[in-house]
Amino acid sequence: MPTLTAPLSPAAGTDRATVAEAGLHLEISGLTKRFGQFTALREIDLAIREGEFVCFLGPSGCGKTTLLRAIAGLAPQSAGRIIQRGRDISRLPPQARDFGIVFQSYALFPNLTVFDNVAYGLRNRRDDRAWIRARVAELLALVDLAGSEAKYPAALSGGQQQRVALARALATEPGLLLLDEPLSALDARVRVHLRGQIKALQARLGVTTIMVTHDQEEALAMADRIVVMNHGTIEQVGTPAEIYRRPASAFVAEFIGSMNFLEVRPDGAHALRLGRRRLDCPAHDCAGDSRARLAIRPEAVKLCAANEGLSARVEHVEFLGAFLRVGLTLTETGQALVADIAVRDAEALGLAPGASLGVLLPSEALRLYPGREARA
Repeated sequence: MPTLTAPLSPAAGTDRATVAEAGLHLEISGLTKRFGQFTALREIDLAIREGEFVCFLGPSGCGKTTLLRAIAGLAPQSAGRIIQRGRDISRLPPQARDFGIVFQSYALFPNLTVFDNVAYGLRNRRDDRAWIRARVAELLALVDLAGSEAKYPAALSGGQQQRVALARALATEPGLLLLDEPLSALDARVRVHLRGQIKALQARLGVTTIMVTHDQEEALAMADRIVVMNHGTIEQVGTPAEIYRRPASAFVAEFIGSMNFLEVRPDGAHALRLGRRRLDCPAHDCAGDSRARLAIRPEAVKLCAANEGLSARVEHVEFLGAFLRVGLTLTETGQALVADIAVRDAEALGLAPGASLGVLLPSEALRLYPGREARA
């Protein structure tokens, strides 16, 4: 008979330092998935550590859900291997793999009570009845639904239904938890609350977790690492900070957060020319190109007096609560630029449409990518 998990405490589970030292839970190599003539995934290589929370992030149609389904065996790959804890699961059916899954649509049985929904997998394993009762009670307490055993899914809110689905997925103590856009059907406030609950629960349990999402804010808030996907390939894998601060491609830079792009000319490996102005920048690979795209986050743009830096004209100012978003046009090149500044700085700058200001682009905040001609 299985044993109950040990009582959970806030200190239990796997913290980020431990995750970094843990062994591999999942190794994916050369994974390709074709649907007829269409290649949905192309030569995917990825390693996921024990206890890690990984988000597959990208626009619709990028292949993130197909990759999750391949891992689960629901959409077997056309080529490549999947190794879980040293075991080749590449050709195993879903029921022979070690995972629990939560779908976007919850997929609860409407004719079963909360208790019976959570107990479903345990009963299929023919576990001891007393153990099942204890396990279900433990899980419902874990997801803050104690006392809801006799309710039916229709009597629950969307957020509550998703927590029941999460408890059901965890009931059999899977080594891997798969979350397929679990929050996208919920309203914004519930989504923010529930993502915090899911992340805290995952950290306490230490269960290796993969979540598919198209919501960049969700991925940045929840993931230990993010896998950014586009057109069936991986664009970049990294921590939220790495993805945000050092995007590996123009696609990642544009997809994650707000980003300014300016047309420039490379000037050696550590500089560029914006109009007549030469600016230093971090090392780049565009030195041999005639054109490049300069990327800088709005919050990194510094505004100053009109006689300093690059000359610019204020086009509009938006109040966004904690900061102001300032739309600018660079006087020399006519290119648009957006700056996010603290509300307290606005009065000193005299921000108003038509005003002239100076703009500083800190060199450490600049990223250079191939220009449109180079990419063609």
